[in-house]
Amino acid sequence: MSSMIIGVLSDTHDNIHATRRILRRLSNHNVELIIHLGDIVSPFTLKAVREEIGNIKLIIVKGNNDGDVYLLNKLSSSYGWMFYSEPTILEIEGRRIFIMHGYGDASTTEKIVDALAKSIDTDILLYGHTHIARSKHINGKLVLNPGEACGYITGRHTYGIIDITTLNTEIFEEDIK
Repeated sequence: MSSMIIGVLSDTHDNIHATRRILRRLSNHNVELIIHLGDIVSPFTLKAVREEIGNIKLIIVKGNNDGDVYLLNKLSSSYGWMFYSEPTILEIEGRRIFIMHGYGDASTTEKIVDALAKSIDTDILLYGHTHIARSKHINGKLVLNPGEACGYITGRHTYGIIDITTLNTEIFEEDIK
């Protein structure tokens, strides 16, 4: 049985150059699906994303800095992608995946995610917002924040890869010049 490889990124914040570089790397990993955990910011970034990933499916959850939600949703739909305005649970290859951006400061977001991991019926919890890469298991669930793609807060351009069958996960850092 072949495994589906999922790419995960967050907090691109309209850094087109970094976003394109990371999306190229995700394509090199042969991902079949990319999940963006919010803070794309402007709809024009989605056009650059489409140019890079072509027909790879994209699922997006809204972040606190995503401005024109109407147009982000409309563009996503026109590309055959899913845009969620609220946290949601996805069913992918038999895995239940909770996706959200985040709330409040980094500490608050991590407390919410950790509490959800102890109580919600999912296999994976994905979140962004904190700009801090984090991968751990809580209560038998994979909890992953791919960090920030933009590099604006930490100076790092990070993203994650998940093998949906084995739940093997890796966080990569891209050197953006």
